[in-house]
Amino acid sequence: MRAVGLITAAIAVGTLLGHPSRQERVDREPTRSVWDSVYTDSQAVRGDPLYQAACGKCHGTTLAGGDDGTPLTGAIFLSNWNGQTLADLYDRIRNSMPPDNPSSIPRGQVADILAYMLARNHFPSGRVVLSDDAARLKDVKFLQSKP
Repeated sequence: MRAVGLITAAIAVGTLLGHPSRQERVDREPTRSVWDSVYTDSQAVRGDPLYQAACGKCHGTTLAGGDDGTPLTGAIFLSNWNGQTLADLYDRIRNSMPPDNPSSIPRGQVADILAYMLARNHFPSGRVVLSDDAARLKDVKFLQSKP
């Protein structure tokens, strides 16, 4: 009977040691990039009017920038975010935009706005909606150039 208990304990310890913790999964290197079709066309379409209402005043209706906001398309924007994750960009939008009312855009709408920005930067769309879950967005690297 004691041997069965020891074997059970050994299996439990082995199982715990063999699987990465949630924190290790979150901190690992992203396995996908913006080039892997991480949003849908319909999500980007939903994001257009949301962007115009919340972001267009500062960043311009064409995302080219304005007096109060930097461009959200083009070489400068792409190089500024190159190598970061979509979670980084999502968090920036979610926590600091719009400047006169930070954190006022609902999470799902931030994901739709981000999908619109990806579309306007000519990243390919796909069949899976871009998530608003931080752990999932950490798994997607923002890469300026296609690998």
